[in-house]
Amino acid sequence: MSECEFVVHHFLRCHSKTNNDSADVSTQVWYAAFEPSRKSHLVATCGGNKVCVIDVKTGVVEFRYTYSKGLLYTLSWSTACPSNNILATGGTNCTIVLIDLKTHKAYLHYSLPQANKKIFISSILFHPSQNVLFSALNNGYLYILEFETYSNRIVNLEQRYSIDLQCEIFGLAFCEINEYLLIATNVGLKGWDNSQSQDQELLDFELPKNPNELYRDQNENVIDSIEIVKDSWIAVKVALHGVIYIFNLDATLSKKKDNKCLVIPPYILKWSDTDNYFMSCSVGLDGRLLACGDDKGSVWIYNLEDISFKCSTSDSKIINVNSVLKWPKLHDSYLKKKKKLEVDVYDIVMAKCAVHYSGNYLVAVTNNNFVCLYKKSTVKK
Repeated sequence: MSECEFVVHHFLRCHSKTNNDSADVSTQVWYAAFEPSRKSHLVATCGGNKVCVIDVKTGVVEFRYTYSKGLLYTLSWSTACPSNNILATGGTNCTIVLIDLKTHKAYLHYSLPQANKKIFISSILFHPSQNVLFSALNNGYLYILEFETYSNRIVNLEQRYSIDLQCEIFGLAFCEINEYLLIATNVGLKGWDNSQSQDQELLDFELPKNPNELYRDQNENVIDSIEIVKDSWIAVKVALHGVIYIFNLDATLSKKKDNKCLVIPPYILKWSDTDNYFMSCSVGLDGRLLACGDDKGSVWIYNLEDISFKCSTSDSKIINVNSVLKWPKLHDSYLKKKKKLEVDVYDIVMAKCAVHYSGNYLVAVTNNNFVCLYKKSTVKK
């Protein structure tokens, strides 16, 4: 394992339920995503009742939005409006909120149908090139919405149709080359062909059996992370498997039979053998770097530069982690003042990582109200 090239840059506690509570260590931060522009250094994070937009170069919170109706679990950036990337977020109360960062305002609220107060938006995702927004609820409903643009804003959100997967949905990823929406659920990985009509059966991906000796007898098939690596290559993590699978969607789809696909991953990344759930990975540097947090406050970093990304029918290649970014020892005067325990007394779950296009910055968000900004040791302030 090589020496880690990332160093601590800024650790922020910016999602506290009340703005002046600097010792809040109970708010969970769930998601992080960089603005889809190579020139931008803004990352959006959501958790508790807030969305924060942060400049990773300076560590400054440029904008903070507070959701008055509950908690926020997910977000997505849109590139549909030239020179003004709109941010969408959602969570409890099944309401999609659109935020215009040029004016620093949440300007549109769109409510999805909900059966009761326990239903919430678990994942939201803009189509990379069409005026389409996918929104998933934890009760298994997937909504495909269309929109228009006017004056550099997304307007007129309308439901095209909805699909009942009859299972829990945890995440979405869209592979534009194949026009497939990949859906992470509690019963495995599903696929939706966006080029076809609503009248279609969902595709079932059959992933390898659990290789983790500790949990081999577990029958669960929870997909807790799904990411596009590059082109038609996909990274998927199954809870309790202790690995991250990388497979080619093109090759897998070519062998589908009766709406089922057997996934034979050419590459398997060795990861933590934890029994914790919902730690999601991220990819940067055009597929050459993958990062995934664990439940010990560490970030596992994989250099994928040497992967040929060519389909192979031979045995899967096992890839070891290149470096592990350990949780630092923090001097937290806010906790000491409030006479609270240090955060590393309990498990620190890194719920989501985000990697900047350049590969120079890495963000991880935690279950104890931290947004952790790291930078490459070679990057100057």
